[in-house]
Order: sequence, then C-alpha cells, then structure tokens
Amino acid sequence: MTLRLLPGTGLALPGNAGVLRFGMTERAAQWTAATLADIRPGGWICGTHWTFFFVHHGVLVTAYACAACPGRTLGHLTVERSERVPDRGADVPVAFGDLDLFGYPIHELAEVLTPQEHQLLLPPDLNPRSTQYLSAVRLDRLPDGSSAGQDASCAVR
Repeated sequence: MTLRLLPGTGLALPGNAGVLRFGMTERAAQWTAATLADIRPGGWICGTHWTFFFVHHGVLVTAYACAACPGRTLGHLTVERSERVPDRGADVPVAFGDLDLFGYPIHELAEVLTPQEHQLLLPPDLNPRSTQYLSAVRLDRLPDGSSAGQDASCAVR
C-alpha cells in the first residue's frame, strides 16, 4: 500500500499498479494510474499542457506536464495528504528510500536527512519541538531527464 518516490524516475504505485515514470505520455500515465484508482481531469495549473489526479486512501496524487517538459510528457508529480495541517502520521506510507515522509514529524525527518545527500528539500525554519507532519511532496523532472537538488522536494503546506 506504499507510494514510493523515485527521484529521476517518478512514483512507484502500490501493489502491481506500476510506476508513473517521467517521460510518459498523458495516456500512458493515466492508464498506469487507472490500475490503482479512478482518474479525474486535473484543475487548471498555469503553464501545463495536461494534468490529472487520483485519490488513494486519503492521499491525492497529481500528475502533469508543463511547457518545459520534453514532448509534453510527464514531468511533475505532487503527492498530498487530505489534511492541510496534519497532526499525525498518514495511513498510506509515502516512502523516500527507507523513510515514510508522511509518517514522522518534520523535525524528526530533518534529523536524518540532508538535502544535498538525499535530493530532498525540507523547510528551513523547523521548530525542533513541532509535531507538524509533511502535507505535500513534489517530485519534478528536469528537461534533460535528470533529477537533482530542487527536483525532488518536500514542502509543508
């Protein structure tokens, strides 16, 4: 039941649903995601060619292609929790390596992750006593297909 972030590749879906891979066409990405959940057309996002989303056990995944995406293929993924300010771990793990990004308070993640080593950006102004959890994670592909630094980022919303 785990969603797994794969920097430079995309998002591995639970079970045998497959992988939303950067560079997929809209149709291929929707077909892959449809093996897991009902696909809905996404809302308007400035500068996008196409977008769609699906919800899996309270976690919203949005996939889209922007003007900089080669061949109008999948270049961006956002994974969000239904709670805007979550005060507990999520029911569905969102894995980055061996860590569940939605399962631990942000300050605990900051203790074990460094952005340079893990291509993960956490908010710079963390309160060490805060019990706030991540509410959204964004994974992007660079136009040349690589992923580095800012291209696998987490942000609190």
